[in-house]
Amino acid sequence: MPRLFVPSAVISGDRLTLPAGEAHHATRVLRLREGDEVRVFDGGGREWSGALSMTPPPAVVALREVDAIAEPSVRVTLALALVKGDQMDTAVRDATMLGVAALQPIVTDHVTVPPRAWQSGAALERWRRVAIASAKQCGRAVVPEIAPVRAFADVISASTDTSSAPFMCVEPAAGAALLAMGSAAANRPAAAIIYVGPEGGWSPAEIARARDTGATLISLGPRTLRAESVPAVALTAIWTAWGW
Repeated sequence: MPRLFVPSAVISGDRLTLPAGEAHHATRVLRLREGDEVRVFDGGGREWSGALSMTPPPAVVALREVDAIAEPSVRVTLALALVKGDQMDTAVRDATMLGVAALQPIVTDHVTVPPRAWQSGAALERWRRVAIASAKQCGRAVVPEIAPVRAFADVISASTDTSSAPFMCVEPAAGAALLAMGSAAANRPAAAIIYVGPEGGWSPAEIARARDTGATLISLGPRTLRAESVPAVALTAIWTAWGW
């Protein structure tokens, strides 16, 4: 069933007027017609079902709230080092699909993405659009919050003042142990922040900083993975250990 995104939906009775962008998407991209059934979600966890009305302005009518797909029991923030071009879009898309609650893009010692590529704000808006599209596709009613880019040092310093358990995904050469399923399940936190590095990996100083702030270093296996693949592999391993 087609899904439409309406943030902070204001419903008047059983009718919801679609914003211009979603109205265009429904009528021009999806080519929906009068009476077609659609789902509407607000990005905050609520979802409705209804029929499309083409009476200007386009709206969804006969609304009824439905149960959204359950979110993971652990609130995970993904602190993701910037990677080049479409690789960042891939990482955002997969992280949304795999249930992160928030995504924090970070600049690390080995990030090679030039500042002009992310300082204007256009990149942040694109990542947010990618997250919305991913939520539409996968059936999720929550769109993760994507924060402005920050320095790794600032993010990890701030994380010591939160209740989120910190984990850092490191390369095989760093000598970290694989995520132990039994112990991880027994010590499942209420919230966690997962650090994923760039193509060039973490610097020794960053790994030391993570250790000093109490982060658990985890390995995802004996092979060196592509940077944009790490979020999907890490989240899959974590949900296997902690349960959805």
